[in-house]
Amino acid sequence: MAAKKRKKEDATSMASRQREIAVSEFFSKNRHLLGFDNPTKALLTTVREAVDNALDACEEAEILPHLEVSIDDLGENRYCLTITDNGPGIVKAQLGKIFGQLLYGSKFHRLKQSRGQQGIGISAAVMYGQMTTGQASVVTSKTGKGRSAHRIHLLIDTKKNKPTVTNDEVVDDEEWTNRDHGTSIAITLEGNYKGGKHSVDSYLRQTSLANPHATIVFRDPKGRVFEYPRVVDRLPVEPKEIKPHPHGIELGTLMRMLQDARNQSITQFLKSSFSRVSDQVAQQILDRAGLSARMNANKVSHEEVENLYKSIQATQIMSPPTNCLSPIGEEAMVKGLYWLFVEAKREAAEAQQAAKDADSDDDDDQPQMALDLDGKKAAPPADDGEAKDGDADAPMTPSEMLAKLELDEDGAVFSEEEEYFVTAVTRSPSVYRGNPFQVEAGLFYGKGLPADGLAKMYRFANRVPLQYQVSACAMHKSVVSVPWRNYNVQQSRGAMPSGPLVIMVHIASAWVPYTSESKEAIAHYDEILKELRLAIMEAGRRLQKFLRRRRREADEAKKQAYISKYLDPIGEALQEILGLTDTDRDATVEELKGILERSRPSTGKKKTKKKSKTKSKSKAA
Repeated sequence: MAAKKRKKEDATSMASRQREIAVSEFFSKNRHLLGFDNPTKALLTTVREAVDNALDACEEAEILPHLEVSIDDLGENRYCLTITDNGPGIVKAQLGKIFGQLLYGSKFHRLKQSRGQQGIGISAAVMYGQMTTGQASVVTSKTGKGRSAHRIHLLIDTKKNKPTVTNDEVVDDEEWTNRDHGTSIAITLEGNYKGGKHSVDSYLRQTSLANPHATIVFRDPKGRVFEYPRVVDRLPVEPKEIKPHPHGIELGTLMRMLQDARNQSITQFLKSSFSRVSDQVAQQILDRAGLSARMNANKVSHEEVENLYKSIQATQIMSPPTNCLSPIGEEAMVKGLYWLFVEAKREAAEAQQAAKDADSDDDDDQPQMALDLDGKKAAPPADDGEAKDGDADAPMTPSEMLAKLELDEDGAVFSEEEEYFVTAVTRSPSVYRGNPFQVEAGLFYGKGLPADGLAKMYRFANRVPLQYQVSACAMHKSVVSVPWRNYNVQQSRGAMPSGPLVIMVHIASAWVPYTSESKEAIAHYDEILKELRLAIMEAGRRLQKFLRRRRREADEAKKQAYISKYLDPIGEALQEILGLTDTDRDATVEELKGILERSRPSTGKKKTKKKSKTKSKSKAA
């Protein structure tokens, strides 16, 4: 039997199959674009989106953040992730839209530094949980003391990109009755919990490093509790919303803005729509474009818009305001890096002791491992031996530990005795495509880190750790391009530097140029690459000074030790040559020993204090 001939398609039949695609439906089929590539990464991405939202909410409400993150293992690669914050809460009418509608939020159109930008993150996490487990997410929120807490069970209609609330109730349990305000979300999802540099633990540890004003408590699937304490009792400087800069506007965007200008004159339009446009600047733009200052903005022809656009690009305009940025700050970065090292050292000592307790017969055979700042339990390095007093037996609070740190005039803290050096550099704000941004770089060099491995790099954007796509990021390219050999640090061609080194790089911007919606790498803009490289090079020069000083002092100490070894024979030779008595000989030898002792290099701590005093005197003068 002959096969039935297929009907030929025509324009009408093809048109009948066309339909609008909801953004949620698109991302449900392309979830890898949002960072849900695999179960391990999906779990981390969900934690990141919820933590970012919580920190943003707390800071906008001027509340010192306290976050609780817990992960429960439900078996069969399913986990229940719960994040609770002490933020201002969310009104009941907005709960469904914020957590159940993609591209819904308040940050996309605002030009100021914030962790979230696109209005996709947390709702995408809810959608991923729904897709992989079929379970609704549970959101609970309370907006003030004496008010009721509301709890909803939430699903997303992916075809319509709309939230579907399956259950809505008032919560009156003890936990929420005693809480003044806050929000909690519980998402059941398919995932895979692993340790290492891409783990949730490592992410939260790095988050605390970039957000020293936050307290984060984490309970992992095994029930272990990790607390990352607040080390700064003040909120970051609040960023202010700014208007777009004329040099960052493209032609099509300018056309749309003019069409929406209603009955404004073109002069009023320029002054009210952009930053840094005064009457004088507006007149310069219009004169160069050959346009009248009184003409109606939404009646400008296509040719006139093009002339206006070219005129804007050719006019010299002051850079945009930078009060939309809130950098971490040099002091906070130095203290954060130092505290990270102290915590890793303490955990390593605890792991060493636990290993000894487990197998006391083979103490001499215990492996001697370097400290790992990603949260893995490791033993102290071989040349450290047992843990020092105060590391594990009597741990100090963060405030006690950090109160002892004093930055010198180079913005650095170092110790020759403990052999560590910490510094941070904050560059002046700069601009790319009309968007202000600011770059910071921190550097830790210390005994206990792997001396023969590659340096570890922590990348941050608007205080958020970036943990994937390292090689595709502008930060990685900048670090590799720095001539580390000039700073006495080993480096192979085209590779990261090697040695006991941790590099922290942060970019703060009103609009971070991520390479994708998953927000994992920074785009390679020339302006950003330049600022990153300059910041890292400045930190490298400070490290070079420390290493040279340490090497010079080590050489001096070696020479002094060599001389001290032969002082007695020298005294005997002097006695024979000069005819000294035994008493004079002994006195001469003691005097020489005193001269050597007085010339011995002082510790780094004393030098730091001396430099700080010198700086204060120069300021007073």
